[in-house]
Amino acid sequence: MTLPVVLAAVAAVMFAAGNNLQRGAAAQVPADGYGPFRLILRLARAPRWIAGGACAVGGLACQARALTEGGVILVQAVIASTLVHSLILEAVLERRRPAAVQVGGAAAVVAGIVLLVGVGRPEAGDASTSLWQAAPAWAVVGLAGGGALLRASLRPSGRTTAILLGSAAGACFAVDAVFLRQLATAVEPLDVPTLVANGVGFAVASSVGNLAIQRGFQLAPLRHVLPAMAATEPLAAFAAGWVLFGERLQDGSGAVPAIGGGLVLLVAGVLLCALRGTVPAAPRI
Repeated sequence: MTLPVVLAAVAAVMFAAGNNLQRGAAAQVPADGYGPFRLILRLARAPRWIAGGACAVGGLACQARALTEGGVILVQAVIASTLVHSLILEAVLERRRPAAVQVGGAAAVVAGIVLLVGVGRPEAGDASTSLWQAAPAWAVVGLAGGGALLRASLRPSGRTTAILLGSAAGACFAVDAVFLRQLATAVEPLDVPTLVANGVGFAVASSVGNLAIQRGFQLAPLRHVLPAMAATEPLAAFAAGWVLFGERLQDGSGAVPAIGGGLVLLVAGVLLCALRGTVPAAPRI
């Protein structure tokens, strides 16, 4: 279990760096006149956004390798620490100190991951190759991603819109982890039909998730968008791992409480991180 945890932790740091770089680029694009598709076209010419994308690709490679051995629940739980790294980077770049409640939230996220991974130790299940079994994943992408993007087009401002975009991105990224795991396990031995089917699924889920998160970065600060994504992603990953792959908990009476307690701490922590009340940094002399 050590290798997938380490790889997922490295992926979380790389995703955090990518989030901060891309949020900085997206925030420079005015909301008026730039919907999600025009936004992506504009950002594709921004060096800062491209650098963030390179970080994300590196994180994705680590995530794919981790998923071949660790399973969706385990890997996505560790990747939830992206929130902590992202908020630390944002605070440093904005020269401000986070409020005590946000520090407590970050600690709860870390404690939840440790409890879920270290005590619950979810086992990887079998890769699913049935398109029918993947139908719930397609439904999540369409309803969550499409609904959030529609809301952003109708009301391109407000914290609620930012939270919905972040939540939709979290659900889509959990689904793209499902397809990514199937892609990674179909490479060896080579299974071309599975590669094609799940490659399409990954591309669609990833694209919709990225449209949602970039739109969120355009409209709101990271501390409004990322907590919603970080709260939704492990819950959706848990459901996907259980329903689609039959991922199991370790034997023992402590496994179920550890998984449940870890998920509760994760969600509570990210909600605390989303609270207002940042303490301004001291002025530079």
